[in-house]
Amino acid sequence: MRRLAGGVALVTARDDWRRYGMPMTAVMSLCMEPPSLVMAVNRSASIFQPLHAGRAFCVNLLKHHSAEMCQTFSSLPSEERFSVGQWGEGPHRTPYLLDAQAAIFCDSGPIHDFGTHSLIIGLVSDAWVDEHISPLIHLDGRYMATEERSDRTER
Repeated sequence: MRRLAGGVALVTARDDWRRYGMPMTAVMSLCMEPPSLVMAVNRSASIFQPLHAGRAFCVNLLKHHSAEMCQTFSSLPSEERFSVGQWGEGPHRTPYLLDAQAAIFCDSGPIHDFGTHSLIIGLVSDAWVDEHISPLIHLDGRYMATEERSDRTER
């Protein structure tokens, strides 16, 4: 699977006491009616419990210059991860990255277990996008950038 390129996202959630987040490439669009996505989360990940409990979450699609932040975010203890980058609060106080290429806010939908992971369906409740498109890509254990372009569609 190291040969399968994937866009990188920071998925974030919170419970009543703390924020959770993890970088992942296992996120994909599911359908437009209703707007939804699906992601695969290891059940041993700290973010799994708030997601499994039906907490809202945000899929922050990362820009090409976020590789170092993503690596640092991965190595810090859970709450310290949010000392990296600039964060805001979206619906349900869900943390989102102010400098993301897109922030997709979701309500938890159905969950399907398979092996060590669960497929979590996110029902999109809100989203915002940056007009410049330059995603961070993960391939063969490395982060890579794509050529930047502008999207001419309205926000």
